[in-house]
Amino acid sequence: MKLKTLLNQAPFQDMKWIAGEKGALNDITNVTMMDAPDILPYLKPNDLLVTTGYHVKDDSDKLIYLIDQMARKHCAALFIKTKRFFGQLPSEAIQLANRLEFPIVEIPENWSLGETVNQMLNVILDKRTSELHSAIETHKLFSSHIMGGKGLNALLANLTELTGHRAFLCTSYFSLLAGDRQLSDVLSLLKEWSSQHGSFLSPGSAFSTFTTLAAEKTYTLFPVYAHKKNAALLLLEGAIYPQEHVKLLTIEQALNVISFELLKEDAVKQFTRRIRNEFFLNFLDDAFSSEEESVSRAKEFDLPLKQKYICAAGRIDAPEEEWSYYTNQKELDEICHFFEKELHTMDVPCHLFTKGETLILLLKAPDHIKDTHSFTASFLHKLQNRLSREHKITMSFGVSHLCSSLLFVRQGYKEARDALKTNRLSSGPSSIHFHRTKDVNELLRLLPAKDLIQFYKHTTQQLKLSNLEEEKSLLDTLFVYMESHCHISETAKRLFVHRNTVVYRLEKCEELLGISLKDPDFSLQVRLALRIKHLLNA
Repeated sequence: MKLKTLLNQAPFQDMKWIAGEKGALNDITNVTMMDAPDILPYLKPNDLLVTTGYHVKDDSDKLIYLIDQMARKHCAALFIKTKRFFGQLPSEAIQLANRLEFPIVEIPENWSLGETVNQMLNVILDKRTSELHSAIETHKLFSSHIMGGKGLNALLANLTELTGHRAFLCTSYFSLLAGDRQLSDVLSLLKEWSSQHGSFLSPGSAFSTFTTLAAEKTYTLFPVYAHKKNAALLLLEGAIYPQEHVKLLTIEQALNVISFELLKEDAVKQFTRRIRNEFFLNFLDDAFSSEEESVSRAKEFDLPLKQKYICAAGRIDAPEEEWSYYTNQKELDEICHFFEKELHTMDVPCHLFTKGETLILLLKAPDHIKDTHSFTASFLHKLQNRLSREHKITMSFGVSHLCSSLLFVRQGYKEARDALKTNRLSSGPSSIHFHRTKDVNELLRLLPAKDLIQFYKHTTQQLKLSNLEEEKSLLDTLFVYMESHCHISETAKRLFVHRNTVVYRLEKCEELLGISLKDPDFSLQVRLALRIKHLLNA
């Protein structure tokens, strides 16, 4: 309670100021009565002292020292019964009190100190009771908004009406959740500042107040605590002061209700996420009875059949031996929660799933996008940068080809998973790998060397290619001819020989093999055999 408020209440309104009227806004948290000489060690900040001044009546220096020390301790005021022992206070004491803006008030001579203290405490307790009653009613009001399904926007609008400050709710990384959208302009400034300097919230403080230099506007920031240490932030336009008890109580009740609402929303999202994951895993495993059932179920989750998709599979960049399975799943859950919030701020429709330790992003590719690689890389880079900035975690992704419809997403997931698995360990953190279709050489490398040797030997014997190995130039010419799609001029160009030389060598090959080089089956088998020979020699 403010000293000024106390002196406006009956029966204290007739009390006379002696000095220090500029301290009328001092806060009172306790009223104490003492006349002992060692009174100072027992006084605390915001204490109001009621006394007759008996122990300093014969020594004005002691009174001056008492006033000075009480001001230094930030005591609320000195209420003294001057007529009992002083008649009037020394002028030096009054001058000091005025200079220090320390209030001194005269207690009427016919008042007892005990009754004065009791009446003061009653006024303070009545006001405190009124504040608590108001807090309960506010909590009921806010709770009714949430229980009635009106949501956070209605609650914040009511908070604005009660406090006079426009309210805005955002995530701990400054993404919009609810409230006055006109305040969202300050979010970019907060993001930039926090990325450079850290948290806005002062350690050990219930809230923080700051002013933007460009717009010269003041804001107050309150943390919202839920199942996580810092689930969200409540931003109010204007300064909130610690002395504004009623306003702070109102905000505290709003924070409590917001916390419960966020817990409820998170529980609903967890349930929805689990159902969506179960559907998607069954879809990937082709566990439904028919494609028609798959398509029908997908419609429930806003996954139309005739839509182009891009599948991205991501994993946290951490050595597997450093994290337990529990830790990895916990971090993956945090990342999912973070991405869900971030995806609301981006223009790309995207579905989020998890499969084991893999996070799956299913992007709906816009029809107007021509370069899907650049589009997907830009989108994933934004997510990676935000994740690294806010959570100090990096994640790498593998990306599929463009899936022409929902039914091709199964293959798209395999492509994304393979691209990630093949390249993640050999690349740095926050890397993005696009699936690349394997050529014939890459496919052949997947086979064991002994199988390749066996196939080559069988082919050379069956097609009599061993006859050509005696003259290496014939075999080389045949290989280049096949690789040049049977173009004689191109073969001559690659071998740096005359065209007639190529014709001669090819005719010699046909003569030794006894078969036309343009026979399709022969051509296919020869090209595979020669590719294998080239790989084995390499």
